[in-house]
Amino acid sequence: AVERADDLPDGSIGHVLVTEYDAGTGIGWHRDKKQFDQVFGLSLGSACDFRFRKKAGSKWTRYTLHAEPRSLYTMTGESRHDWEHSIESVPDRRYSITFRTMAGPHAPR
Repeated sequence: AVERADDLPDGSIGHVLVTEYDAGTGIGWHRDKKQFDQVFGLSLGSACDFRFRKKAGSKWTRYTLHAEPRSLYTMTGESRHDWEHSIESVPDRRYSITFRTMAGPHAPR
């Protein structure tokens, strides 16, 4: 379904992860591993704030995306490769279903 929604060839999704976050849990600053390319996620349960940051000299450029329950998000290009992201602690239980395409030699042929 994600492949069809984003006009990706069949078999493009190479990794799926389901994560449960208890109330009060977040995830620290990171970029997904380099073997992944595009990232798509479905956010269920608690609403959450996706925080993005990118180094700009000695400071950070920041952006926050509020995701309501049942939100679908996509990280590609600059948002995927140049920005770090994190999620602040959530007030209630949250589930994340993350789909990733593979990059470079890991990509489907």
